[in-house]
Amino acid sequence: MEYLNFSRLTEKDFDDIIAMVDGERFTYDPSIETKNCDYRYENILIELKIIEEEPIEKQSKQNKLAELFRSDIKTVIINPLDLDFENKRKYYNELSTPIKTAIKKASQQLKISSENGEYKITIIVNNGLSMTLPDEFFDIAVRRAKNDTSNIDMLIICGIYHFSDGFDTIATAMFKDVEIQNKEKPIDFIDKLREAWSIKVNEYMTQQIISNEIERTKPPIKDIYFELNNIRYVKPPIQWGKESDFYGKQGRPRFDTTGMESCPPVGVVMPIFDLESYNFVKENISIFDSYLLKNNLEDYLKWIEKERIENDDFLKPIVPIKVSKEELIKTPSPFSFKDIGISLLPIFQKEVIKIAENSFAFNNTPISNNYILLQINEIGMDKANDIAFISYNKTRMSGETQEYLIKGERMKYEYALILASVYCLSLNADAVYYMINDDFKWK
Repeated sequence: MEYLNFSRLTEKDFDDIIAMVDGERFTYDPSIETKNCDYRYENILIELKIIEEEPIEKQSKQNKLAELFRSDIKTVIINPLDLDFENKRKYYNELSTPIKTAIKKASQQLKISSENGEYKITIIVNNGLSMTLPDEFFDIAVRRAKNDTSNIDMLIICGIYHFSDGFDTIATAMFKDVEIQNKEKPIDFIDKLREAWSIKVNEYMTQQIISNEIERTKPPIKDIYFELNNIRYVKPPIQWGKESDFYGKQGRPRFDTTGMESCPPVGVVMPIFDLESYNFVKENISIFDSYLLKNNLEDYLKWIEKERIENDDFLKPIVPIKVSKEELIKTPSPFSFKDIGISLLPIFQKEVIKIAENSFAFNNTPISNNYILLQINEIGMDKANDIAFISYNKTRMSGETQEYLIKGERMKYEYALILASVYCLSLNADAVYYMINDDFKWK
């Protein structure tokens, strides 16, 4: 999918905004410019901080986030609502590092620049910290300014956030002012600054649509993720809040970075003989594979069942398939055990597809008492985030039992449905039921 990238806000954009309200640079002396604040308007000092850093890109941050969201499933949603109070505090402390650093430095620069009790404003811009939602960024910035500084009278939080689904693009601009110290607020100046910001945002948005010359380095908000120890940690983007007029009920399209264009091998076929076919095989099988038939049919069938139960490759369960003498005659002899398995693949594939095509949406009252349940959690914008749970469910006189065959493995729905159908065939279940949880899916 093609998305419209935006350009990033720069200090030049804020030079223009300050000029609109008749403000000016505090100094043009390069030897002291970085130590002092950026702008002055009458008795008001202003320091600008643009946040570009994404904390999640650092290995140390990834390790700490993984510790907070520990899990044995292969995709973990980074959702602070799942954390208790103490861990939620730790979570926001990890995300707040670039904001905290910027605000502390702004406070120091404003202190150095202030000579006569000027009103001191810090403007902080979210230009790249996608890990925080707009409201989260606002809350963190205000908390850090109130708790960690004494030289900021007002904090202005702003930024431009944009989303795209390949057809529609929406953008929202934030400009919020918060009094940090109990000093008289320069209302007229703030109103002028807000109006100048609105003018600049309109100019900026026009450039994003028509310009071929701007440097488009800011992608739309999307999944933020990292992988550690074969577990993917994902923070999905916030939802649009309404159905797409273009894509309709099928929902907005998602990425598929699984690289899976066809279904990988999903089972190991093992032949099940009756007495007639068993005797035929004993007479015609390659001498190198004859040991696999064991001493007699009973021993062979016990061995097959033992192999099925003890198989530890949960992505390729063993599937017993009945084979008759008439079918075996079609295979040139002497044949190998593998040749027999290959000859059964068309039957295997036909049965698996039939089961998949006749699967049912789970509605809490399954018709069958012997079924496979597939649960899929669709997460974010990429099918590579999705996880599957496959269980074998039986109702007996003693009650219901549920055995997990796949638990929290990363796989998209199409692959998981085929695998669930293979398990249905392997375990001689009646049907496959499926449930799809799309609470955290891009839609």
